[in-house]
Amino acid sequence: MLFGVCALGFLLYLCAPARAECVARTGAIFFVTDREPLDDNQLFSGEWGTDAKHNAIISAGVLSAPINKRNESRCSSQQAFINAVKSQFDPKRPRQLLIYVHGYYTSFVTAVETAMALQKGLRFPGPTIVYSWPARKTSVLAYQTDEANARWSMPHFMTLLGNINKAVPGVPVSFAGYSLGPRFVTQGIAFYRRDGCNNCFGRAVLFAPDVSSGKLRNALTSSGLCSGQPQSKPIAAAPVLLYVSNNDRALRQSQKVHRNQRAGQAGGDLILCNGVDSVDVSYLKGGGNSGHGYLLDPPVLEDAAAAFAGVPPTSARRTLKQVSRDGGIYYELLPSHN
Repeated sequence: MLFGVCALGFLLYLCAPARAECVARTGAIFFVTDREPLDDNQLFSGEWGTDAKHNAIISAGVLSAPINKRNESRCSSQQAFINAVKSQFDPKRPRQLLIYVHGYYTSFVTAVETAMALQKGLRFPGPTIVYSWPARKTSVLAYQTDEANARWSMPHFMTLLGNINKAVPGVPVSFAGYSLGPRFVTQGIAFYRRDGCNNCFGRAVLFAPDVSSGKLRNALTSSGLCSGQPQSKPIAAAPVLLYVSNNDRALRQSQKVHRNQRAGQAGGDLILCNGVDSVDVSYLKGGGNSGHGYLLDPPVLEDAAAAFAGVPPTSARRTLKQVSRDGGIYYELLPSHN
């Protein structure tokens, strides 16, 4: 039920006695993780999953609510996982996938619950996979450890994308990333755009991205998704949706650590370019005590769902205020429009 992975990709060996093949029920969520497997309702810890030879262990499977051991089914092989994902394509609609990557200080269970809420809130019509890297839910002071764990996990994430690309070639993959998650998303976008498959990248939404504005801008520019000024009268939503806030205290702390503006802050280095719709949610009262967790706030999810449906930000359905400033156009999501 566990897959081993090395630098060359997935090793197709079984690391434990297999259970029944994973079967996806309606409303289920798929998961892939390189966290340490557990035998209790936490399911996975915040530590690296490795075997006796220090190879990373990749676990994959299906979960339904409520998230616990009883409702978990781990797949016995890579092919079993792919087959389960394929079974959830709607034969009456174009096939597509959504991959969600969480942020730091996040347990596996919380990551899956958030992915389920996003799948429902975005009204995404295809299967959703949560990729969960070893974030520690022990202390908010473990931030730099989580950054290191994200770097360790990145090659395993890229291997997953390669396997998906081989198993369902040409199927558009969309991304949702939160906090540190957009670091994975930008690599995923580059992977599909670099391979020259024009239809393999669908859309991406970045909630409160904890990456420098310069790095994110450069990454999107290299992928051909950030060029020139935003259009003042767009006919459709941009491929990349970026949510920012001036009230995000978690990103303020990250800014102090990294000494540069984070892409999720609505400051002077806000990303303004054709290919990206930047939406400022500073005026909303949400996001928890830190102002960082607004991704599941109903007004934000409703706007993101419209964007994923292709609705342009100037449409009355989006209820956004267009703002012009030096460098281009961005949008504000105001409480009076809720």
